[in-house]
Amino acid sequence: MGGQALPVIVGFGGINGAGRASAHHAFRRMVYSALPQAQRQRTLDALAALMRPQVSGAGRERYILDHTLVRRVESQHFDPDSVSWNQRFPTQSNGQPVSFDLDRKHLPEQIPPDWVVTPSSDSHVNVKIVGQQAFYLPTHREFEVKAAGQLPTGFEPGQLYPSRNHPRGLQMSVYAASDALGSLGLDWETVRRRVGLDQMSVYAGSAMGQLDGAGTGGMLKARYLGQRVTSKFCPLGLAEMPADFVNAYVLGSLGSTGATLGACASFLYNLRNGIEDIRQGRARVVFVGSAEAPVNPEVMEGYAAMGALATDKGLRQLDGLPDGQEPDHRR
Repeated sequence: MGGQALPVIVGFGGINGAGRASAHHAFRRMVYSALPQAQRQRTLDALAALMRPQVSGAGRERYILDHTLVRRVESQHFDPDSVSWNQRFPTQSNGQPVSFDLDRKHLPEQIPPDWVVTPSSDSHVNVKIVGQQAFYLPTHREFEVKAAGQLPTGFEPGQLYPSRNHPRGLQMSVYAASDALGSLGLDWETVRRRVGLDQMSVYAGSAMGQLDGAGTGGMLKARYLGQRVTSKFCPLGLAEMPADFVNAYVLGSLGSTGATLGACASFLYNLRNGIEDIRQGRARVVFVGSAEAPVNPEVMEGYAAMGALATDKGLRQLDGLPDGQEPDHRR
């Protein structure tokens, strides 16, 4: 080791389906049934502070336990019984043109070659289509996967700071950084006065990027939904945005930032970056993290196609249940 500095973990924080990481609250939720009564109560109180359940008395414990960890996808994410999609709807004129009226403002900029457009009023036109034409019909379908790990019900990290337009993964990263600072045992300003702003590094990211509607997901879907692409989608969708945002707006640091992405090992790669910064003298304080917020139908469908998620059909087969019976989404 020679004269190399020794990296030491002095605080940690975060948020997941079991609650806050700091002070081992989330760990205790994972082993709740094995805890003595005093620690159970402490765990419930910590979760209640996040969830603010509108249930008291004997039902409070049951509500908190049922609305943490892996469970049926809740409506604030999407309705797994009725997921929006577009059904391809091909038409064939069969000698008689397909005819309909349309508001002028909804005409496409490039009129398809098989369309014959004639005015029908000051504001509308009549469209006749001879030949084949494919339409996409907005409709709904039942989603194959209905279980996911979700943040405790009622806890929304974006409500704790001005998070307008922030993807959920970024919101979770900001909360995690704040939670870690709270676990430090020192006021952050005290640390900043003793450590140069260029002696702090932040390595954090999301292997999938920010794929919900406020990030890359919104950018990719906007035109297909008849909406415009905003200036926020692209930068906030970047996989390393959590590191950049925490570095600039939470810590006020001028040091190195970035993210090394490697699927499930992303956190470990970023941890290695932080360790090397300290050992080589490039930084004295390093924040390391990773946050994923993939509970949306587009991302989950990708993992389901890989066979990486449990479908309701698969759960029924494991438990020997007949078709149509609701499986246990918490197993």
